[in-house]
Amino acid sequence: MVLCYFSTFLKPTIMKTTITTLLLLLAGVTLNAQANDKGDITIAPLLGVAFSTYSSSEDVSFDARTAIAAGATVDFYLSDRWSLRSGLSYAPYGAEDDFGNVDKINYLKIPLNANWHFGGKRNWYLNFGFSANVLLNAKGELEDGQEIDLEDFIEPFDLGLDLGIGYKFYISEDVQFYGEYQGYTGFLNLLDVGPDVDVELRNAASIFNVGVILKL
Repeated sequence: MVLCYFSTFLKPTIMKTTITTLLLLLAGVTLNAQANDKGDITIAPLLGVAFSTYSSSEDVSFDARTAIAAGATVDFYLSDRWSLRSGLSYAPYGAEDDFGNVDKINYLKIPLNANWHFGGKRNWYLNFGFSANVLLNAKGELEDGQEIDLEDFIEPFDLGLDLGIGYKFYISEDVQFYGEYQGYTGFLNLLDVGPDVDVELRNAASIFNVGVILKL
């Protein structure tokens, strides 16, 4: 009875003290952390959710395909504000039509982006540039669950524009957590169906990633 009484009133106080201590420690790490500078190299594993669809030459719309994206990016710092960004990632593109059929077109993505770091501690970044996408596989999932192979109808390579923004916060001098949004717009017609079919489809995707940045 007495123990329950004291635990009822003391636990919230202890919890508040613990949370306050953690926040002060994190704040201290953030205040003491230094932005990356010229010559630094970072690697950032990522895990995300991709929402992809098509843009079309015809007056037709598609629903988004939702899938998991994963990979890693590498930044080569030219200064505390600018870096070159590349890497490798699994990029799940495709779309869903009005009948419930889903195109699952998966690529190996290789970006080449400029990355601008801004804010007082360079916590924010804005990346832009191009990415090459090499086809890994392409399948169609029909409404009844049956899968068909689409690789003979899809170009093996795609090229497009990247545009993204993210925020990173320091855990230690060499480790940061981050969250980001990445957008992709394909330049090329992804269909390989011959000259008799006058329809063009291009990839488009919005990807939300989280991950850890590690200074090498």
